[in-house]
Parts: sequence; structure tokens; C-alpha cells
Amino acid sequence: MKNATQIDWKVPLVLLVISAIPLAAGIARLVGLTGNPEISTENARFVAAPFPVIVHVLSASLFSILGAFQFSSGLRQRNPGWHRVSGRIVVTSGIFTALTGLWMTVMYPIPPELQGGLLCAVRVFVSVAMLHSIFLAVAAVKQGDIATHRAWMIRTFALGQGAGMQVVVLLPWMLLIGQPSMLQRDVLMSLAWLINLLVAEMAIQRCSPRNLSLYRGTT
Repeated sequence: MKNATQIDWKVPLVLLVISAIPLAAGIARLVGLTGNPEISTENARFVAAPFPVIVHVLSASLFSILGAFQFSSGLRQRNPGWHRVSGRIVVTSGIFTALTGLWMTVMYPIPPELQGGLLCAVRVFVSVAMLHSIFLAVAAVKQGDIATHRAWMIRTFALGQGAGMQVVVLLPWMLLIGQPSMLQRDVLMSLAWLINLLVAEMAIQRCSPRNLSLYRGTT
């Protein structure tokens, strides 16, 4: 029988793989802002106001990497101190990720071919929902309600990982059909968050009392 404290790397590794392309793209974005970058329609808003995107990329990177390892029950059990410290970093980076994502969606002059009305509305909703989920997760753990804390943190991670699933959704479309139209792109990118939330709810529903017990004493 598998030891309860054996570290399970499968879920964290899958989440890291899904996050790899968006993380690499974010780092490339930051590198591209150094020096005197050539201005284009795609990057003009970042060059004009780089601070929000810098904070967003750095906070999203921390959120994705540390957040992935929160899904290893054995790691949480064997290193409760690590879980507490990294959990606080995940929460803080998640807040900055959501706030900067909201700011960029509303304040950046994003070209219509990169963001239509549907995607704009969905991004605003996702940012607000992510902040709301973090607030509920923190409130729950302060009250000692570990099951609720876990559920809301799973939802938070699902909302914060939209970019990774967008690659999974968009890439097959582009390979098989070609470049999507603006509306198709908006729908496909919005669909990525819906998929993440559905998977998150399935994970929450499948959580057993035995798995929940691994959280006790780690907060």
C-alpha cells in the first residue's frame, strides 16, 4: 500500500508542463521589453506601461510553480511548514496576478484582433472571481475549515491557470483549422477557463475524507 506521506509528483508535474509555455512566453515578454524594443501593435501597450506586465509575469510564475506543488498530498504531510510558507506566497502572488490581470484588461488599449468584447468580459470576471476565491479560502482556513479552504484554493488555481489551458485548446485548432477569427479566439480562450473550472469541481467532488485528513495540522 502506498505510504500516506509518499510524495506524489504526477499532478504537480502535469500542472508544470501545462504552465511551461505561458511561463516561457511571459519570460520572453520581459526580455523583449529590455533595451529599445521595436514597437508593434502587439507589444505597444507593454512598452508604454511595462510595470503591470512585469508584476503580472513574476507573480503568475510564482503562483504557477509553487501552486503546482500544493497538489502533492505527501509533500504537504511531510513538510507542513513548507506548505504554510509556500501557501502564503501562492495566495499573495495570486492576488497580484488577479489585480494586474484586471488592470491590463481594463486599462491597456488592447487591439480588437487580440481581445474582443467577450474575452474582455470573461477576463474581468475571472480576475474578480479569483480574488473572491482567495478571500474565501483564507477566511476558511482561519476558521479551521480545511475542506472549504482546499476547495476554494483549487478553484483559485483553476482560474489562475487559464493561460496554460488556452494553449491546450488553441494549438489543436490552429494546427487543424488555422488561425481563428476574433470571435472564435474569444470563445476558445474563454472555454479554457470553463474546462479548468469543470476539472476543479471534479477534483473537489472526488476528494475523500482520507485525503482531507492530510491537511489537518498543516495550517
